[in-house]
Amino acid sequence: MNPARRPAARACALSPEAGSLLRAAAKHLGRPAYLVGGALRDAFLGRPNLDLDLAAHGARAAASRLAAALRASFVVLDEETGNYRLMLGAKAPVRQIDISEIQGADITADLGRRDFTINALALPIAEDMPLALTPDRVLDPRSGLADLKLRLLRCESEEILKADPLRILRAFRIAAQLDFAIEPRTQRMLERLRSRVRLPAPERTAAELTQLLAVPGGSRWVRLMDETSILTSVFEDLEASRKCAIVYYGDGGVLSHTLNVVDRLDLLLAAPDRALPDSAAGLRAELGGRLAPGHPWRATLMLAALLHDVSKPESARRVGGRLRFFGHDTAGARRAAAILKALRFPNDAINTVAAVITHHLRPGNLTAGGQITDKAAYRFFRDLGEEALALLLVCWADHASYLPQKQLERLLPAAAADPDGFDYSDIRPAEARKTLHHLQVIAQLMRRRFDAERKPVPDRLVDGKDVMKALALPPGPRIGQVLEQVREAQAEGRVRSRRQALDFVRALRKKAPDKLQSS
Repeated sequence: MNPARRPAARACALSPEAGSLLRAAAKHLGRPAYLVGGALRDAFLGRPNLDLDLAAHGARAAASRLAAALRASFVVLDEETGNYRLMLGAKAPVRQIDISEIQGADITADLGRRDFTINALALPIAEDMPLALTPDRVLDPRSGLADLKLRLLRCESEEILKADPLRILRAFRIAAQLDFAIEPRTQRMLERLRSRVRLPAPERTAAELTQLLAVPGGSRWVRLMDETSILTSVFEDLEASRKCAIVYYGDGGVLSHTLNVVDRLDLLLAAPDRALPDSAAGLRAELGGRLAPGHPWRATLMLAALLHDVSKPESARRVGGRLRFFGHDTAGARRAAAILKALRFPNDAINTVAAVITHHLRPGNLTAGGQITDKAAYRFFRDLGEEALALLLVCWADHASYLPQKQLERLLPAAAADPDGFDYSDIRPAEARKTLHHLQVIAQLMRRRFDAERKPVPDRLVDGKDVMKALALPPGPRIGQVLEQVREAQAEGRVRSRRQALDFVRALRKKAPDKLQSS
């Protein structure tokens, strides 16, 4: 489309808080100074102005003066390029102000260097500036306002992307956050430059991936990254899975299955009340803000889904004509941890991903063992601890991936039902019955996790001192073993009070006195 014929963005307004800060900034920055980039873009989109980006000449001195006037913390982001940050507080209506040196001869040259047209906007600021924003007040040399109207992410030149290869990933992140389409020509440029995606500092790559994967609907963009070969340029270890187990998973092999798992996890996080109706309230109460759109924990779950089968190619063996993947769980946990460590992801995210991958076969193994006993549920939640919920969510997505989405949506009520005594006769084909049973067992484990009357891992009724006194034993490993026996008895309902717990401990001496003494 000819830029002159592109539709114009509608008028809007800055928030009163943002307007007040911009007027104060104009006083201390002098002229020319501009509101630029994402803050201006978001204002036209009606999104909150949580952060402001300003451009000015003499940025360091200007930022220092403004920091003193606002009593804000002053942070140097990049002295070489002249980027500074003023921190106003996490709870402030506007949390921070970034001030950068105008790059090039003037603001038009500066905007010409920016990543995408929708970020190449500038608004002159002044002490008497109005809150109302109209397109005629905005400097827009690259027709960014028109692209905002079209909800289109566009970059006109490969050179702009090459200037900072992180922009390759940023395109997917911004498109995901704004729910914009990536212009076809821009998408082709991104694909051609895919080999450069590993050039930026790992921390910057991890930050972009986290923001992308935390967005609801992020699985759509993960698929587009795969279609453009950017996904496996970032996660090179996934490429081998594309040709692994094609006979089992179809075209795309294990990687096709992996992308389906990411899709199903997105579906689950979007509709926990439909997928896990009996546990959704408990999940929200326990996980709180971690389930909120944009929270990094959501990205951690997505990473676990994306990497859960990363070691299937190296583990694949044919046994009796059947393809098996012995040890891919433990090998995959090590490989995933190494991948994420190299990308400088936080240790807590790495630990969660590794725990999920290590144990992602356990719910399936419990299913194969028949009815889940109280002892089995106890040991599962004891071993997983704080990672149990992350594991169950990813495992639900893993098993749900074997059902086409339309069939899965139709079976969601049945997938949340109690598996004991469920009539599977109407479920076709046989593999769908197996998958449905797995989903029911995961839902059952979730219900047990939030059972207020009978916790799967009960609170301790006795401690080590109680055991030593009751059995006349010195400190040692046997004390911990006895405490574990008591807790298993609690989980099974055989011990319900402190008195019963002490009676249980004393009974151990009568059953195996020699063993107690020898320990």
